[in-house]
Amino acid sequence: MRIAILSDIHANSDALAAVLADIARHDVAATVHLGDVVGYNTRPRETLALLREHRIPGVRGNHDLMAIGRLPADQCGPVGRKAIGWTRKVLTEADCDYLASLPDELRLEGGILCTHSALGDPCVRLHARGQFEEETKVLLHFDGDLRVCCTGHTHLQQVVEVAAGGVVRRPAVPELVLDPAAFCFLNPGSVGQPRDGDERAAYAVFDSETYHVWFHRVAYDVRRITRENARRGIRIGPRAAQGQSLMSRLFSSVP
Repeated sequence: MRIAILSDIHANSDALAAVLADIARHDVAATVHLGDVVGYNTRPRETLALLREHRIPGVRGNHDLMAIGRLPADQCGPVGRKAIGWTRKVLTEADCDYLASLPDELRLEGGILCTHSALGDPCVRLHARGQFEEETKVLLHFDGDLRVCCTGHTHLQQVVEVAAGGVVRRPAVPELVLDPAAFCFLNPGSVGQPRDGDERAAYAVFDSETYHVWFHRVAYDVRRITRENARRGIRIGPRAAQGQSLMSRLFSSVP
């Protein structure tokens, strides 16, 4: 079964609409999201409406929890805190109920687990070799049948495989096949705020039978959401260069 995996939409309904239109052109049986559906951008209600309209299941992220007061807003930087404060004012009761209803994790057929970041911790950033090794142990203790963890939070498309020979990080080429003997972490990147030097919306498609992964990028009118943010007093600085630098460090630290 081919599954479209979305993450870190961050209240960017234009990016989400472009991604959903692209998904409709592929042979995809289901779509899931990995949380952080709100925050940073200023179209949270439109984003939530699209997710409900398309009946896309998913999990909660740290920004979702901050938006409904279940995490303190100091979990992010000043721009993120300002956006969360703005978001709290515009969400309806139904919007908050939707965010509150999202689970911490979602299990799919074929040994697949969806989380925002680490199991039970939507805030930690998985990046170091030891973190992936430890998280693999935690996940297999949680459910010994798991083989793939779909995780977001870093806004960077990548695959990390944990096997007997060590930890291998693989770049987000358009198509690759996961090692069936390894425990695999699959990050689809961010729909609404990529941080890898490419402003296009990011998502992934995973085939649970063949272990094929396709990483996709979708163009949309980025300037429109930027203007909308600025009009409402939210100005997001350049994150692409930061993400590109982080990606370089990640690939140099893990063979």
